[in-house]
Amino acid sequence: MKKVFVLFIVVMLMAVMAWEKQSGKPVESEFLLDNVEALAAGESGYDICLGSGNVTCSTGEKVEYVLRPFSLD
Repeated sequence: MKKVFVLFIVVMLMAVMAWEKQSGKPVESEFLLDNVEALAAGESGYDICLGSGNVTCSTGEKVEYVLRPFSLD
């Protein structure tokens, strides 16, 4: 009986998770994405990307120069 109850609970949780996924509402917000980008930038801050060329900036765009702030790392 206990196994049937546990199986029932697992199936119900899976059904609720599938229903939430199918609802189509986005979970992430712009604020959350900004925070993730800030954490990914690290402690050194941000890069300053200048011009257009073939050097890859931290944003993924191709630039001529990438200036990084001075760091004691």
